[in-house]
Amino acid sequence: MSSSPTPSASSTSPASSTSGIRTVLHPVSDLDKAKGVYAALLGVAPSNESPYYAGFETAGQHVGLVPGGGPQAMTSPVAYWHVTDIGATLAAATAAGATVTEPAHDVGGGRLVATVADPDGNVLGVLQDQAGSGPRSRAQRRLDTEHRLAHDVDVWVATASADGAPYLVPLSFDWDGRTLRVATPADSPTGRNLAAAGTARLALGPTRDVTMIDGTVEVLGLDALSQEQGDRFAERTGFDPRTLTTAYRWFHITPHRIQAWREEDELADRELMRDGRWLA
Repeated sequence: MSSSPTPSASSTSPASSTSGIRTVLHPVSDLDKAKGVYAALLGVAPSNESPYYAGFETAGQHVGLVPGGGPQAMTSPVAYWHVTDIGATLAAATAAGATVTEPAHDVGGGRLVATVADPDGNVLGVLQDQAGSGPRSRAQRRLDTEHRLAHDVDVWVATASADGAPYLVPLSFDWDGRTLRVATPADSPTGRNLAAAGTARLALGPTRDVTMIDGTVEVLGLDALSQEQGDRFAERTGFDPRTLTTAYRWFHITPHRIQAWREEDELADRELMRDGRWLA
C-alpha cells in the first residue's frame, strides 16, 4: 500500500529563531589542568585565555572553561542556544513556564547572554550576538556597567604616591549598589596611597570593553564592618582579611565619575556618571 510523502520540514515548520547550541561553558576547579585535558580532547589549543577563562573554537563550536563556575556560580555545564532576539526568546520561555536565573546582559563585543531554568531546574543558556549593531545607548551602558559591578570579582586599582609614582594592582571587591569595598594591607603602596590621596581610579573589563571609575576613598578598620558585611565580602571574593595577621584595612571607594566604551563610536557618550549622579 502506498503512503503519502512526508512533508518536508521547510514546508511545514516556521523559521527557527535559533541557530542551535554553539557555545557550552564548563565550570572547572583547576583551569591549567582542565586546559590540558580539553586541548587533548578537542585537538586544538585555546583560542583565548585569561586567569578567569579559557575558550576553544572547534568544528563551529565554542567550548569555554570557567574557574569555580564564575560569577554565575555554575555547578554543571551550561549549553547556550544562539538566538536572533534574546528578549523575545526570554519572554516566550518565561510565558511557557521557565524562570530567568540570569537576566540578559552584555559580556563584551556586543554579545548578550542570559540563562533560564526549566520547570525541572535544568539551566539553559541563550546568546545573541549584536556585532555591527552600532554604539550602545547610555542607558544600555549603565545596565551593562551595573551588571559588571554586581558580578565581577576583581578590579584594577590605580593610585599614585605623594611624589607622583604610579601604582597599579588588581584587588577583589564587593559592590553594595553605591560603594566598592576592597581590602589591602595598610602599609602596602596601594594602602598608603589610598589613605593619603583619598582618591583612586578603577578599571573593569578588557581593553575593548572598558568601564573606568573615579572615586573618593574612605579608610576603615577591619572591625568597622558588621559581621554580615564582612561575611558577604569573604563569600563573594573567596578572601577574608579578618582572618589574617597582617594589618589590613577596608577601603570604601564611592564613584563620582564613571565612563564606559568599547570602540571609537562609543567615545562620544562614554560618561555615564558625573558628580556622583547617573546621566542615564
